[in-house]
Amino acid sequence: MKRKDNIYKLYQQQIKDKDTAVTSFIARALAQTQSMFVWAGLPDSIPAKELERMLQTGGDVFVTQVGNDLYALQGGKGGELDAYGRPTLYTVANPALQLNKTYTIQTDGVLIENDPNGDSLLPLLGKYAVLYTDGLISLNTASVLTRITMLISASDDKTRQSAEEFLRKIIDGDFSIIGENAFFKGVQMQTAPTTNSVYITQLIELVQYYRASMYNDLGLNANYNMKRERLNLGEVSMNVDVLLPYVDGMLRERTEAAQRINEKYGTDISVTLGSSWALERENYMALSRDLSQQIEATDTPADTPAQETTETDGNETETEETEETEETDGNETETEETDGNETETDENREDRQ
Repeated sequence: MKRKDNIYKLYQQQIKDKDTAVTSFIARALAQTQSMFVWAGLPDSIPAKELERMLQTGGDVFVTQVGNDLYALQGGKGGELDAYGRPTLYTVANPALQLNKTYTIQTDGVLIENDPNGDSLLPLLGKYAVLYTDGLISLNTASVLTRITMLISASDDKTRQSAEEFLRKIIDGDFSIIGENAFFKGVQMQTAPTTNSVYITQLIELVQYYRASMYNDLGLNANYNMKRERLNLGEVSMNVDVLLPYVDGMLRERTEAAQRINEKYGTDISVTLGSSWALERENYMALSRDLSQQIEATDTPADTPAQETTETDGNETETEETEETEETDGNETETEETDGNETETDENREDRQ
């Protein structure tokens, strides 16, 4: 029983102790972002897992040759700035390799940066870790307060002990009988103000919003729609459009660095999006196709009535021409018949004469 209580208190620190909660949140997020990119062709001396860990937590690494092997080393940028304000030197201290050296960035190796600004993911993850922790503590507090349905007061210590014993038996599932009338007189119960369920719902939505916003910043489409209704295709497309630029920048930094390493050291290193980030890219391409098809389908009916009207007008014109032709032919026939009758009348007159 004591061991269970210790386990509960241990994990309770992830909610109550803010430092523990923030550290746990960041560690979990980094465990997920480790699968953001898939490296291929790396030498055995550069594990992909460690390469990404250093990039995402330190912001940059310097790939250079130490002895006969390539290593991705973490250190500090410095030296005189070039014409674009970029550092020119990289200092490394690695006890395992017995290395303490300052390298020239342009000539001694290849610098890989995590994003276009050379920043790690820690500032972004730390911000959301603090927001999420505060929201989770508020939600936990509101949840605990829902347990208090009654407030109990006792007039003296004996009555208080009797009330506590009565409650313990109820918690353990035992029925208890009160044998003293003084208990009823000494114990008073009042209804406690209950936590508004709407308030708890708002806290849940707030916590979900913080987490979803972090995933969106990391390039994953996590829905935090507060409308409580389905999003249409256009709204989803606008949401997806803001997901890609940051991840595209991170991928570009890695791809360009891999090309420079290949040119300098004759390796065949490549990097692509991995896990949910690759799936997000595929979904975006499919969504773009669906949106284009929907736009085309919407535009098509607008052109159809005009074509039908034109064809109908043509048919009406053709009908009118046919009717005029038929009337003309009929008149000509009647004229011919009349001429024929006149000719026949003249012949009869000549015979009688």
